[in-house]
Amino acid sequence: MRASPHSDSCWAWIDIHDTVSGSNARDYISKFISIRGVNCQIKGAKPHSGSVRCARCQRWGHHSDQCRAKCARCPLCGGPHSEANHSKCVDASHVDARHCVNCTAAKRPADKRTHSATDTLCPFWRNRFDRLWLKRQFPKN
Repeated sequence: MRASPHSDSCWAWIDIHDTVSGSNARDYISKFISIRGVNCQIKGAKPHSGSVRCARCQRWGHHSDQCRAKCARCPLCGGPHSEANHSKCVDASHVDARHCVNCTAAKRPADKRTHSATDTLCPFWRNRFDRLWLKRQFPKN
């Protein structure tokens, strides 16, 4: 990524598939590589949060750019509205009720769905680093 169209510098991100401790990636930090005859230093980046949660449909495993959902979903209740409009679109008696779209799609029991898609107690949140676990949770259509 270039800083601007007229910049003489740029950033490149490389995912290194590594152990949980990151020992292999640390071996590369501060070393140099040559790109088109220019020596470039490798610097560490902040770790990402694991698998991507779609900001549009709130499901794990894809980015909103690749989302095929017909409408956006609220991360709090799973309704067809944005989080900003949650209090306007939901009956006042249900504003505080939570409903996880991921646990619903995975066909978990109703009493295991009473949290939001962004709740850190959600099993999907707890396993967000485990892409294989996330793939196994959704039944095949």
